[in-house]
Amino acid sequence: MGQSVTLPAASPRAAVSQTVGITEIAVNYGRPAVNGREIWGKLVPWGFNDLGFGTSKAAPWRAGADENTTIRFQHDVRVAGQPLAAGTYGLFMALASSGEVTVIFSHDAGAWGSFFYEPSRDALRVTTRWEEAPFREQLAYEFSDVTATSALLALHWEKRRIPLRLEVDTDALVVANLKRELTSAKGFQHQAWVNASTYLVQKNRDLPLALEWAEAAISRPFVGRRNFLTLSNKAAVLDRLGRKDEAAKVMDEALPFGTAGGIHRGTAPWRSSRATRACTRMSGRSTTGWRGRIRRWAIFRLRWRP
Repeated sequence: MGQSVTLPAASPRAAVSQTVGITEIAVNYGRPAVNGREIWGKLVPWGFNDLGFGTSKAAPWRAGADENTTIRFQHDVRVAGQPLAAGTYGLFMALASSGEVTVIFSHDAGAWGSFFYEPSRDALRVTTRWEEAPFREQLAYEFSDVTATSALLALHWEKRRIPLRLEVDTDALVVANLKRELTSAKGFQHQAWVNASTYLVQKNRDLPLALEWAEAAISRPFVGRRNFLTLSNKAAVLDRLGRKDEAAKVMDEALPFGTAGGIHRGTAPWRSSRATRACTRMSGRSTTGWRGRIRRWAIFRLRWRP
């Protein structure tokens, strides 16, 4: 028999992905259409069922059409508050007429539908509730309410919406990733150490490590540079650690290396409306030039940072 020809699928495959922080989440699924059919409780039966084929006598819905719906997490996540390891999973659902939905993440990601579903292969089960929603002819998965640490994934079809909250510990992932990247070729650039240190300061996280990275940007062999960028970054870390006198001393060392634009950018992490107003008041009375005005502004920020 000759090889099968390629024709349009009744339920075409689709994919949607979303990056949450630095974690990519991707869903691959078949998109069935309503086509005038009764969906919930009929085409998609309630609960777990014997589908009359395969080995499963209590199969959930494949949450799509044809091959398994799959979901891939680049890093570990929390689903509806429950931990789930990075990986690719088969995605199944079992709906109740009461509105409760059991969402199943299965280690069996390569099966055709749920005909061979095996509960012992479940990685995680969580519950959510379906909601009434505007009519959708074709099934679709969509991401919304995306932040640096979370997103809402929802299945939409006919007049139902099934939402699922996903969360990621982005700060921990970023720090772990920075540690890896700083041992790679990227670690031979002093800017990389500055950027890594700045991230920790902005998040007020692991400040001793931020200081270590700030110092590496200045003095690490073959990498370190003693310039306004690296020195002002170290001053910002010392400031956040509460070591204000040391921070002021490092800023004094940094200022001769700076340009007006560079100093403006380099002191951005310290800015506050209070300090900015004070700097504005001083600017017309200083007799030591713009470097002196910036130094005054920086010291004011160090002493009075909210």
